[in-house]
Amino acid sequence: MKSLILAEKPSVARDIADALQINQKRNGYFENNQYIVTWALGHLVTNATPEQYDKNLKEWRLEDLPIIPKYMKTVVIGKTSKQFKTVKALIL
Repeated sequence: MKSLILAEKPSVARDIADALQINQKRNGYFENNQYIVTWALGHLVTNATPEQYDKNLKEWRLEDLPIIPKYMKTVVIGKTSKQFKTVKALIL
């Protein structure tokens, strides 16, 4: 089984790959027979907006505050969705 290393950004992943002598670059990650090194582009997900919990919260009213969800939801950031899918596939 290979070890997966998740770096904050591509340049850090490249440095790790260089240190581990990983020469094979794939689409969104580096790989050799021991390691897979990928990156997160800073943030891959963000907190859901209030309206993503409840459509009635699109326009805030004072009586609706504070908005404290039982579970925190996250949503994939559009511009990082491709890398999110890569990281998710590597984890699973």
